[in-house]
Amino acid sequence: MSRRRARSSRTPAALPLALALAFAAALAGCVSVPRELHVQPSDDVLARRVAAIVAKAPARLGIVFEHVESGRRLVLNEDGAFESASVVKIAILAEAMALSREGAFDLTDRWKLSAKAVAAGSGVLDEFEPGLTPTNRDLLRIMISLSDNTATNSFIDRFGAGAINARMAALGLPGIRLVGRIPDAKNEPDRWSPLGSLTPRDTAATFRRLWTSGLLDPASDFAMREFFRAQRTTSRIPRLLLAGKENTWAGKTGSMHGVRNDAGVLTTPKGRFVLVVLADQIPDDDRDGPAVTRAMGELAKAAVDAWSETLPDLALPPDEKPPPRLLPAVPPLELTPRQVLDWPGAPGRDRVLREADVRFWELWQKAGGSLEEACLAPAPNSWWDGNDAFKVEPVSALILHHTSMETDEECLELFAKPESRVSSHFLVGRDGTLWQFVSLDHRAWHAGPSLLHGRTALNRTSIGIEITGDGNRHPFTPAQTETLVRLVGVLIAEFDVQAPWIAGHQHIAPDRKDDPGRFFPWNEVLVRSLELAGRLKAEAAPPPR
Repeated sequence: MSRRRARSSRTPAALPLALALAFAAALAGCVSVPRELHVQPSDDVLARRVAAIVAKAPARLGIVFEHVESGRRLVLNEDGAFESASVVKIAILAEAMALSREGAFDLTDRWKLSAKAVAAGSGVLDEFEPGLTPTNRDLLRIMISLSDNTATNSFIDRFGAGAINARMAALGLPGIRLVGRIPDAKNEPDRWSPLGSLTPRDTAATFRRLWTSGLLDPASDFAMREFFRAQRTTSRIPRLLLAGKENTWAGKTGSMHGVRNDAGVLTTPKGRFVLVVLADQIPDDDRDGPAVTRAMGELAKAAVDAWSETLPDLALPPDEKPPPRLLPAVPPLELTPRQVLDWPGAPGRDRVLREADVRFWELWQKAGGSLEEACLAPAPNSWWDGNDAFKVEPVSALILHHTSMETDEECLELFAKPESRVSSHFLVGRDGTLWQFVSLDHRAWHAGPSLLHGRTALNRTSIGIEITGDGNRHPFTPAQTETLVRLVGVLIAEFDVQAPWIAGHQHIAPDRKDDPGRFFPWNEVLVRSLELAGRLKAEAAPPPR
């Protein structure tokens, strides 16, 4: 009796996979396979298994399952247009990364949260007080990982649906379209208007290209993959496929009334699976929505398990971040301002001696400085006419740094390398020599993530001054102090910089930096520089009538 009972308790889960699928197909009876459901290569058992799950799901379904390495596919209604819900945010992400690549959008810029900007629905920004200033990269991450709607609206308002849709069409993905905006939290309607539309084909193509042939460029594609890997919701397509640590998921979900969507890439020892399930026309959200969610997991598991049974194990290469794009080196030049002023064809002259610099050296002489004792040495890393010119904003601040180096030559060598990705406008050497690397009409890369009096991204609006040495270990030399007084005074006079906007790196990035350090003579430099600037301004002012 007990032996018979043990035999009768055997379930499909205990059978080999092929037999289990066959058993499931038999249980489904004579389930007909929809004309729109195609499996390549042909697999009647898998097709009927999927058809049985689809028949029970209370929704219209669009499916694309692909195994990237083998080319196997399973599709249902792949060209149908489905309400996108939040999965359309993949198009917003693509537009942001494309604009960043083109130099029209800065991922490190900060956006200020206001009460008016808070959107209805999912996210985390609605939990914070107004005034929070996340970076654009932060906003993109939570737009994908937490489906934050406030972050989403911030990009819709900046980019516009027309530009986003034009971008997707230009990428050969016209089936992904943004058509609306998420309601504001204070004016949320009972039913939202459609946010967008998707075809399963183009949604799958987006993820396949991101993981294979490319969508934008290697650096942008890597960044997008990282955003999708941060996805927090794994209760739909991958819910039955992540039991082992060897399987990973990267994707985007979406929900609205009557809509449940999920799309992404599952990576396993058998390779990569692009998995897309779009479901709309769900009659009852509370009852039928969970049933559709369960069906998504069952559908994906059916295909992944069936294909994995005969797929070999693969050793995929690690997904490594591409090296940053480097600017070309500029021709080496170490000449005095006098020599460069007298030599219009000097190599690299246009990167270090322009209109604002001519005015600077005129004032420098009036302040007692010499054109024969300074030196110009153009550096490659900056924002200028040929590289993200939109980031060159009017000067309003002076930021002082120390190099933490013992010699001037160490800094000169560093700034000459494109791979260093740093620069400043000036260096004050140990003996008081003044070096200039970047034109005052351009912007150097010295401040990094920064904040001063409510203003962020200070590279765009500031002049960077480096000082050889370490101001936390020892005082700077008297010659350095004299040059700094003259330099700061001239810059105040030329750009009308106000005293509160003269700061150290330690003030604009206190969590990261401690320069120019505790030995820096702030009082002496500021008092004497402001006095000098006052005299220079008085000399430059027109005589009273």
